[in-house]
Amino acid sequence: MRNDLRFKGMVSLIFILLLFLEEVKAQDPIVRGTVTSSEDGQVIIGATLLLQGGQATNQGTVTDVNGQYSLSVQGPESTLVISSIGYISQTIKVGNRSEINIQLDPDISELSEVVVTAFGIKREKKALGYSVQEVSTEELTQAREPNVVNSLKGKVAGVHVNPTSGGPGGSSYVVIRGNSSLTGNNQPLYVVDGIPIDNQTLDPASSFSGYDYGDGIGNINPDDIENISVLKGPSAASMYGARGANGVILITTKSGKKGQGIGVEINSNYTFETPSVNPTFQNTWGGGYDDNYSAFGTEVIDGQETLVWPGWLLDQWGGAMDGRPIIYDYARDWGVKPYTAQPTDNIENFYRTGTTSTNTVSVFGGNETSTLRLSFSNMNNKSIVPNNTLDRQTITLRGSHQVSEKLLVDAKINYTRQEGNNRIQNGISFSSLQSSLEVMPRSIDLDWLRDHTKADGLMSSFKPGSPYNPYWITEKFKNNDTRDRVIGMARVKYDFTDWLSIQGRTGTDFYTDNRFAMVPQGTPGGTNLNGQVRNTMWRVKEENSDVLLTATGDINSDFNGTLSIGANHLNRDQEVVEVSGQNLDIPDLYHINNASLVFPRNYSIQKQMNSVYFQSQLAFRNYLFLDITGRNDWSSTLGVENQSFFYPSVSTSFAFTDFLEMDSPILTFGKFRASYAEAGNDADPYLTRAGYSLSTQTFDGLRLASIRSNVPLEDLKNELTTSFELGMDLRFFDNRLGIDFTYYTQSTTNQILPVEISAATGFNTRLINAGEIRNQGLELMINAKLLKAGDFTWDLGINGSRNRSEVVSLAPGINSHTLLSGTGTIEARVGQPYGNIVGFAKKRNEDGRILVSELGKWQRADEMTVLGNIQPDFLGGITNTFSYKGFVLSGMLDFRLGGQVYSYSKYDQMAKGTGKFTEARDTEDLIVDGLIENADGTFTENNISLLSHQYYAEQGPWGGIAETMVIDADYMALREVTFGYNFSKGFLSKTPFINARLSIVGRNLLYLYRDPEFKLMGISPETAFNSSTAAQGVEARGLPTTRSMGFNLFLTF
Repeated sequence: MRNDLRFKGMVSLIFILLLFLEEVKAQDPIVRGTVTSSEDGQVIIGATLLLQGGQATNQGTVTDVNGQYSLSVQGPESTLVISSIGYISQTIKVGNRSEINIQLDPDISELSEVVVTAFGIKREKKALGYSVQEVSTEELTQAREPNVVNSLKGKVAGVHVNPTSGGPGGSSYVVIRGNSSLTGNNQPLYVVDGIPIDNQTLDPASSFSGYDYGDGIGNINPDDIENISVLKGPSAASMYGARGANGVILITTKSGKKGQGIGVEINSNYTFETPSVNPTFQNTWGGGYDDNYSAFGTEVIDGQETLVWPGWLLDQWGGAMDGRPIIYDYARDWGVKPYTAQPTDNIENFYRTGTTSTNTVSVFGGNETSTLRLSFSNMNNKSIVPNNTLDRQTITLRGSHQVSEKLLVDAKINYTRQEGNNRIQNGISFSSLQSSLEVMPRSIDLDWLRDHTKADGLMSSFKPGSPYNPYWITEKFKNNDTRDRVIGMARVKYDFTDWLSIQGRTGTDFYTDNRFAMVPQGTPGGTNLNGQVRNTMWRVKEENSDVLLTATGDINSDFNGTLSIGANHLNRDQEVVEVSGQNLDIPDLYHINNASLVFPRNYSIQKQMNSVYFQSQLAFRNYLFLDITGRNDWSSTLGVENQSFFYPSVSTSFAFTDFLEMDSPILTFGKFRASYAEAGNDADPYLTRAGYSLSTQTFDGLRLASIRSNVPLEDLKNELTTSFELGMDLRFFDNRLGIDFTYYTQSTTNQILPVEISAATGFNTRLINAGEIRNQGLELMINAKLLKAGDFTWDLGINGSRNRSEVVSLAPGINSHTLLSGTGTIEARVGQPYGNIVGFAKKRNEDGRILVSELGKWQRADEMTVLGNIQPDFLGGITNTFSYKGFVLSGMLDFRLGGQVYSYSKYDQMAKGTGKFTEARDTEDLIVDGLIENADGTFTENNISLLSHQYYAEQGPWGGIAETMVIDADYMALREVTFGYNFSKGFLSKTPFINARLSIVGRNLLYLYRDPEFKLMGISPETAFNSSTAAQGVEARGLPTTRSMGFNLFLTF
């Protein structure tokens, strides 16, 4: 009901805006038309049109998003001059015509591609001495994702994107050019229209349990985005200071254009989601041990001997499920069942077909002095998990006004409301849905569990305690969350002269996140039995204000330059207020006032940073460029004596083809680039001071307090990244082939590390500045127009990257640092790549042969060792686009080579006997391929046959050998396919529409390759329980990845 009211209100507001903007349209133009490219017929946006001669001298406009223009003409003697970057200008006599359509020819000699750089400044790409890559709105909004950043996967060289397994609205892991910090944040800074936004995941899930409530970038509406510019290295991001040390993702949103009149844009996307992978299981063997039925009791029921499944049994190492009658002792109301494997699609049938609908309506317009754009978007997602939904509404208003020839004002406000219901827990606990499904005995039909509540109110299951009934999880574990977020920006620019200007900008990112979660009464396990309830309110506010004074112009006939000097102020406040309760008095009343035990939690975090900076740009004859920047930050999170830190950068670009004045049919354009930069990364707040936590316990009527377990570092310094980059950009055959290559190396020192100390001090650890991580790598981008024959074109895009990391040093005397604890621990080890998977391996002799005990089982190695690494060796993407007349077919593959994952799903399936790989128990001897060491030091080939649980469970999970759970993470996926048709102008002339495109879209369609173990288990290698760095190496029974297929309709009128 509330959504309907909001939608009706939006429609009313749009009509009011249309009436207002009609005033802009009141001037009836004498000449109008469309500007297109002669190469492919596509409209040209932003082409400049000037009227010269007659009474209309110097009147001008630019084409709108549909390539259209309109101009008032006072006389037939006027001439129209049309120009656009990358095209040859034309001059046309107007005469008495009222409609003039123009086709511009591409200018292959003009390669001044414009990209967005720091502070939203647009610059020629050939002038840049560092790597920047852009992604357009079309690449984000057709085969789309609920979290827009996931659409970058496989499209940007050097950027590793991995969504978590938390379902729709979940967070994503993004890292550019490798991980540089051991304990800090490794994700890039996100900047929207010049305003940094908060992207943290509040209260992230752990590998054991928890909900993934998403990150900040997931709230951005893709339809509002004009383009995304990725600043990959410290050189590109140096102007953003400490916050840009990990790179910057710049988002420029859409706005109205001057002189374009009124337009309406509609983008509607509807997709169906199904699991792209599902766990597969063995369907032969039943519960018990020793490959027989000795774990069962027997009873005579209705005159026949019946197996009785005991309430304690979960493991499936027993005899075959041969159809004999069985009754489940803890679920006798099910009655006697045949002891057979239940449908192999048991789990697949549990999930439903999900849907996602996204509808965006925007109204835009502008005259010679003002622009305005208003958009409303509504996204509704129904997850594959029953009762799990996510809704998001976004309204954005942006306008600008040229107050005078010298004064420009620009403002934007964006409001987003996101509501999640019944998110599903990740992790390995039995409150995790996927964990419950994976260990469920194969003889149990999930339909038997639909009646999830017993008469006494307790959870109904085949076994007391765990695993939880999956329907209990999806229908009784209620939770909801509501996020209200406002991102605002106001900018004023004043041009003192044609070479000197000043700009002031302020912006706010403010949101509240209200969450409710409960544990239903009747849930097994201690405090769960009588129910729990929790209410949490997060409030986050980030304010950024900056001022920039810029001087630009020609120094002489050879040199021109730009000098900018600026300052920035950041203020950040975060507060959480939470109250949780246990032991609910009144049944089914999940309110904090109904709890007999109440536990409050409240804390706040503040941070401030002040900065000054400069950027100078010098160009010589438009082929040699030099940039020098410097920034000084003062951060409140560092030690008093170290709060100020400075870092410079220098970059150069040399367009050697322009210098040589080359006119080659082969090499059209070429440039070399190089850069050096330093970037600081400050710390989390309050690491320099001891903190206290209040306990719920009391002594003599007073509440107890405890001090933090780590010794603070009062002279805490910033981490420092030093980067060096070389690259080249080559274009061949009249710009039909482009190759961009980059080599980089960067080192981050002054790591902030907790070091263990004696417990006798009263602390566990102390913080120090020590350690170094080095990353170096290669990036390659290839763009080619492989074929152009008449109306048919074939475009190819390839990108790939290879990053090598090394933990050069840690603290003196320390050779390893734990990033994530578990059966498979994630560590940083000196001399090794960042993110080793460490655990116990099988014991081997000098020749590498496995050693087994006298019982015929693997022996565990004496010490933990490196079993793999979480980082990929190589990432890449391949995009093919075929166009014929109005038809466009595009497909993208992305792939990963190298790196490993520790799989808790394999741990479960190996421990419980449910895995498909455990099925061949009677067709082969279960004998370990290994050696038994004799007393005299010689070895004998092992020939001892084991029972199934000895061979699988006792050797691996029960034996503490983690090696068998480490699986290669290589994959190649068909990530996107779109097939669309752009309706012809002739057809649309009979309709009210100017542009129309209908597309069939698909996303995450299938794996062309993944490791055979992942394939056999039906598990995706692309999974993580949260967006932290270490979590990327752990598969923790998350929800299945989903395949989406549907359609996209785009209209303008």
